Order: sequence, then C-alpha cells, then structure tokens
Amino acid sequence: MDHIQRKFAASAFLTSALLCSGCALTQEFSPPPRTATEQLLLTQAVEQALHNLAADLPIQAPVYVDITGLQTDRAHLNMVGKDRAVLHGASLDLLLIRDSVATGLARLGYRVDPRDTEPTYLARVVVESFGITRGVTFFGMPPVQSVLIPFSLPALTLYGVERQKGYARVHIEFFEYQSGIFMGLSPTMIGRTYYTQYTMLFFFTWQTTDLSAPP
Repeated sequence: MDHIQRKFAASAFLTSALLCSGCALTQEFSPPPRTATEQLLLTQAVEQALHNLAADLPIQAPVYVDITGLQTDRAHLNMVGKDRAVLHGASLDLLLIRDSVATGLARLGYRVDPRDTEPTYLARVVVESFGITRGVTFFGMPPVQSVLIPFSLPALTLYGVERQKGYARVHIEFFEYQSGIFMGLSPTMIGRTYYTQYTMLFFFTWQTTDLSAPP
C-alpha cells in the first residue's frame, strides 16, 4: 500500500510540475526610446564639441543664449486641433545643447542672463547636425522561420559587428541684443563618439568605445 501511495504522490508531483511550467509567463519590457548607450553617445559628442568653445566678447558681459536647428525629436509636436503637426518650441535635444553651451559660456566668464534682464549680447547656437549613425556587418546564417516546422532557428553569427557613432556639429552667432548688429561667428565645433560591439563564433562578444563609463 505504501508503494502505491508513493507512486501516486510522485505522479501527482510530476503532473503539477508540468502544469505549472505550462502556465509560466515571460515578462517582456519595452525598450526605451533611446538606450543608455545612445544617450551617452549624444551627450558626450556635445561635450567634445564644446571643448573648443570660445567667444570674442567682453568678459563678464551679459549674454542670452538662443538656439536653432532641425527638430531632432517630436516631443513638442501638436497632434490635435487646428495646430495639428505644428511644432511649439525647441525640441528636447536642442534644449540640451543650448543649456550645455550656456554652461560653457558661464565657465568662460560670461554672465548668462534670462531674456527679461535685457542682456547686452545674444548668442544664437546653430545646430548643424546632431544624431547617431549605425552600421552592421554580419557573416553567418540569418534567423530562419519555417511555416512547415513549428519552430524557428536564431541567427548563427560567425562574425558580426554593430557600430554606433554619435555626432554633434554646432556653431554660435553673436549679436548685439538690442540693435541686432552682427558681432561675430565662432568656429564650427564638432564632437564624435563611437561604440562598437563584436560577436564571433556565436557566443563571444566584446566592445570598443571612447565613452567614459559605458553601460
């Protein structure tokens, strides 16, 4: 009788284990709009570009910092009403660059003032380019999904390279705030960053980058 009870208990245990495994759920998380690596590529490209920041203005002069450039995100895109598809204000990307330039000018000894204090000079930051370029090199077998076989095969990578490069290119135009007289132009400032991931023989991966403390 004990032998039968043990067999029954073992069978019940196996059945419950199979049922529990069949009911297990896999939780998936949506990726962020930009990964941490992409954010560092952009922010550090701006930092590199501003290493050559200079302004031919009197030290301690009050300066208001403005910015212009192509919209690099749609955070301020109105999608309803009569103003549908109209952009209001600078994008968040441009605001980041504007604030970085304002901090850089303050470190050089200029007084970065808000507009309502009627500053002496206007520094207009022109963003010529700001973004990430990507490239992929793949040697191996791509993923296979068949309608005849009820399972798919993942990609088999003998050698693969995924490249990401951050790029920022800006210049600054200086004006007298009240009269609008053009005072000068800064040199074009360029910042570049990169992050490259390699894969060899399916499992072996490593990275090369110039980012400080990458993820």
